[in-house]
Amino acid sequence: MRAFATALWVLMLLTAAISAQQRPVPASFKLPPLSYTCQHHPDVLEDKPGICPICKLNLVPVRLDSSWMCPVHTTVIESDKGTCRLCRRQLVPVTVSLTWTCRGDTAEHLEPGLCSDGSPRIGQRALRPHGNHNPRHGGQFFMAPDNWHHIEGAYPTAQAFRLYVYDDYGRPLPADKLKDVQARLVTKETFDPATRKTTELSAFPLRMSRDRGYLEARVDTTALPAEMTAKVRFGSDSSEHRFDFTFDALTKEPAAPTSVPQATSTARAAAAPATPATTAPAPSPVSSLNPQAIPGSMAEILSELQGKNAEVRDLVMRGDFAAVWVPAFRAKDLAIALEPHLAHLGAQKRDAGEPALARVVRGAWLLDAAGDVGNRQQVEAAFSAFTSGVAEVVEAFR
Repeated sequence: MRAFATALWVLMLLTAAISAQQRPVPASFKLPPLSYTCQHHPDVLEDKPGICPICKLNLVPVRLDSSWMCPVHTTVIESDKGTCRLCRRQLVPVTVSLTWTCRGDTAEHLEPGLCSDGSPRIGQRALRPHGNHNPRHGGQFFMAPDNWHHIEGAYPTAQAFRLYVYDDYGRPLPADKLKDVQARLVTKETFDPATRKTTELSAFPLRMSRDRGYLEARVDTTALPAEMTAKVRFGSDSSEHRFDFTFDALTKEPAAPTSVPQATSTARAAAAPATPATTAPAPSPVSSLNPQAIPGSMAEILSELQGKNAEVRDLVMRGDFAAVWVPAFRAKDLAIALEPHLAHLGAQKRDAGEPALARVVRGAWLLDAAGDVGNRQQVEAAFSAFTSGVAEVVEAFR
């Protein structure tokens, strides 16, 4: 009897997980606009049809939205933040693609509608490549320049550094692939600007852990904040990539839930109607999950733009590269909002303001790209261009 009850409970949990992706999308759901991406390079994302700049293939349409996913049970994808119905862990923000299907039909549609039998199409959310940039072990998460591998650096105890390696969906690299990764950790180095040569003074090999789940190095760094650099090859024939970390404190593993959901509450959760997400797509999920209105006056926009520039500067100085895109993208939106105000400027200031706005927008994208890969030199170069653009915008619009 107990075995039967356990089997029934597991079945209900699985049914709940499947239901999370198969709930019909209400007719009132506000469709995100179409974006265009490359089937082979999903990091390429445009707002109109075109050609992939990498492989030259035609871009294909996609509807992107922000959702919340269980970090463990990735089939659980919800419209709103909360806890996983299977394990009670906090859901994490992800970017998903939206499609609609009919039962018994493999065809996917980019809009809701009716099936041949008159029933409504079923809306589904699917995690997209590069849609999950959430650290799983309390560390700092970066995307490799090869646009496929992702890494997380953690500093859980004094003198111990761990490197976790993931694929483009944020899934841990299996042990037979992880063993091909060649890496070392540098805690002290010098750079000669005249020769452009870096000399490593203190470096440690990153070796496979006993459980074959990550790479680990015993290091000589004990003081906080701790700065260290992982230099990684994802195979003997790949280029070496640099990832710069700054830890203000020791990292902590997310706490595991202390209770397991009851079957009855899970069944109720599975039966509850989904609340549709109504936000527009964005390159990173958090920006669309927390939309902000643009200030009404030009003076207010300029003031906030300067504030976001200061936030970016602080994050760069602290080495929190994975977070620079948040204020940088807000600054980008503020710069775009200033474009209509160009008409109110004199000819000379208008000629200076227009390219300055473009520099802020481009600088924000450069910061996002550099922050993703965690290379300090690239981040600082991108910030130099970004902050110069902000200063020029403020001068032109005063």
